[in-house]
Amino acid sequence: MKSYKSTNLRNVAVIGHGKTGKTSLLDACLFNAGAAKRLGSVEDKTSLLDHEPEETKRGMTINMKLAACEWRDYKLNFIDTPGYPDFVGDVKGALRAADSALIVISAPSGIEVETEKVWQYAADEELPRAFFINKMDREHADFQQVVEELRVRFGSGVVPVQLPIGQEAAFQGVVDLLALHMKIVTHDDEDLIADIPEYIEADVEAARQQLIESVAEFNNELLEKYIEGKEITEVEVTAALIEGIQAGKIFPVFCGAAKANIGIKKLMNGIVEYMPTPYFKVAIGTDPKSGDLKERHTEDAFSAQVFKTFVDPFVGRLSLLRILSGTMRGDASYYHPNRDNMERVGTIFTMQGKRQENLAQAEAGDIVGTTKLQSVRTGDTLCDAQDAILYEAVPYPEPMLEMAVTAKKKGDEDKVFAALAKQQDEDPTISLRKNQATGETLLKGIGEVHLEILADKLQRKFGVELHLKKPRVAYRETIRKSVKVQGKHKKQSGGHGQYGDVWLEISPLTAGSGNEFTETIFGGSVPRQYIPAVEKGTAETLAAGVLAGYPVVDVKVNLYDGSYHPVDSSEAAFKTATAIAIRKGIMEADPILLEPIDIITIVAPEYYMGDIMGKPNSKRARIQGIDSRGKDMGEIKAQIPEAELYRFATDLRSLTQGRGRYELTFSHYEAVPEKDAAAIISESQQRAKE
Repeated sequence: MKSYKSTNLRNVAVIGHGKTGKTSLLDACLFNAGAAKRLGSVEDKTSLLDHEPEETKRGMTINMKLAACEWRDYKLNFIDTPGYPDFVGDVKGALRAADSALIVISAPSGIEVETEKVWQYAADEELPRAFFINKMDREHADFQQVVEELRVRFGSGVVPVQLPIGQEAAFQGVVDLLALHMKIVTHDDEDLIADIPEYIEADVEAARQQLIESVAEFNNELLEKYIEGKEITEVEVTAALIEGIQAGKIFPVFCGAAKANIGIKKLMNGIVEYMPTPYFKVAIGTDPKSGDLKERHTEDAFSAQVFKTFVDPFVGRLSLLRILSGTMRGDASYYHPNRDNMERVGTIFTMQGKRQENLAQAEAGDIVGTTKLQSVRTGDTLCDAQDAILYEAVPYPEPMLEMAVTAKKKGDEDKVFAALAKQQDEDPTISLRKNQATGETLLKGIGEVHLEILADKLQRKFGVELHLKKPRVAYRETIRKSVKVQGKHKKQSGGHGQYGDVWLEISPLTAGSGNEFTETIFGGSVPRQYIPAVEKGTAETLAAGVLAGYPVVDVKVNLYDGSYHPVDSSEAAFKTATAIAIRKGIMEADPILLEPIDIITIVAPEYYMGDIMGKPNSKRARIQGIDSRGKDMGEIKAQIPEAELYRFATDLRSLTQGRGRYELTFSHYEAVPEKDAAAIISESQQRAKE
């Protein structure tokens, strides 16, 4: 494949709800462009794009793919994205690399949950958007109904540039509203241009008028012509349409049937003709040293940003980059401002799924892959060392579902955590942390399917197996009254015996005070050299817990008396005596179990607020306030026990059709209700026996 100038490049992120046919659409594009010898099929597991075992097994896209093809002396860089919400990170990365977004919609299903979400993601990146209504040959396909839905939801800027010839089983081609001709795919797979059938002439004329009205709304010259009833030429409408798309005011609608390969060539032509070129894109970054804003035009010094990393134990790291300015060459070194080092780039290539085609160089606006970048991570910048720039990283969503992770096989812990660390390079929406309070390693992901597929990938790629389970809650123990207690350890053996005797006063402190050790020994009843042993024994016993094996907090321990033996006493004996006294004293001092309470902030569409309110209430939460977040979004703040948060991310997604999210901050500890405390203590005792 040759190197293309910025003016002859089109970078399109193909986004939408799952099962709308995004991958099938791109398989058809690759086939039409001659990049594939046969039309791939997701169902038959012959897709050029969905090639990973986890994808073929489930019949869905999990990782974004680059599908580059040559069409009419242009290079189309399509980025196939997952439709399942757990893999939203790849959608965000693809939108950062693209110049426009093509939202694929199933004609029988219309607007679905992810349709609205990906529209907003693309809007956040200020990308021009177009729609492709797919599956026009399926039962219940209704083009006009879907268009009306789109106009109601996304505004009057949604305008068809094509009309279908027939629907469902009778679907046979599309009419181009600008060129005023139709394309029919015959049984011999030949493309024909024909006159518009009489029975849809009125519909075509009405749709063309609507298109002209829409573009005239923001183009004063066309508006004047339209009002005065003057003829508006195809060239004028096309120019205004392109202007409206680039300005984010017009959103063209294409249609077709990807699996039957009807309307796909028309779509590819439309992308070339109407969607923006990267030539005019101005990239904004900062100076790595001063932090001042900098602009990069396509003809400026080289700069690029990595928007996806693939990790393979055999091949190593494969990075996808969007070249934002200048020219990138293989076998060259570039500055890496994120780490302040030089990075050697080997071969650069374009991709169709997993197939690679080497390039000698690539111009600004192009998307390329390269391997074995040592220190470069997703979101990082590569640039000319003489004119450095640093681009802002991709804003990935925070993972919400947290599970405790261990290795299935003993001794594999290091391998598991090393594999997880590598996988974090590929998927920035997973996070790994150590809970110091419970000693568990916690893995966070977007959802259950996300973590399930992550486990499958690690087993396939690195040969390690994960075990995911419910995380332990970091309970605490404390007391509610003061006691005085003796701890005596006396043991006689053949040689020196063991003797230690302490009297402790154990008292509650204010919540959050921590633990305190003091001594008020008079007369040497406990010699000075043994007092550090008593203090150490106190700290260790309180940390190990008494009631249910959780650390005891907010307790003051005062050593006020005791006795010793001149021969048999030792530090170990006094530590043991201290442990006996504390265990006995805590149980006599009205002990209680404490649980962590978090502040949860739930953000979701106001439409779902009633349903959401019931869920925290059923989880012992205390609602603190309900506010508006604008754009029909609401916010609920509540105090909720951490123990009730397990799988709350899944519940919230179910209640809000994936539109809700939440954030947590630790608030305080408070007493566990007696009924729940009894169950926790019993479970801890059972675990101790095992």
